[in-house]
Amino acid sequence: MPMDKNRYPADWKDISLRIRARANWTCEWCGVRNKAIGARDYNGQWHDEESIHGMNSDSGTALFGEFPRMIRIVLTVAHLGTAHPDGTNGDKHDKMDCRPENLAALCQRCHLRYDRDDHSHNSRRTRLHKKAQALAAVGQEGFTL
Repeated sequence: MPMDKNRYPADWKDISLRIRARANWTCEWCGVRNKAIGARDYNGQWHDEESIHGMNSDSGTALFGEFPRMIRIVLTVAHLGTAHPDGTNGDKHDKMDCRPENLAALCQRCHLRYDRDDHSHNSRRTRLHKKAQALAAVGQEGFTL
């Protein structure tokens, strides 16, 4: 999902750069390096390009199937919704909350997994909205279902 830049502070690029540098350009949850090229096996374990090329065909097929899906890691910054020092709840949807403890450098996979429930909710809402629009359009034309 593309980011809506209007929801982020004007200096988001600098903030994001600092968080990724703080994490030494690695995912804070799974440890994969930014810009690494490789693939994840059936278990989600990361294998860099060199190790994949060094595998025999039986090992590679057992881990990846016919062909590994090679990707380049892009380190992103996620808002975690960490509670505030005064004890009030944090909100991961508040993109202006850029406290260092509320941000984590994550690879695409970890970031998408963290936001999975939000993505599921949004896609369900979109499907229902499209269905309602289609039903309304049919109803406006005088057709019934």
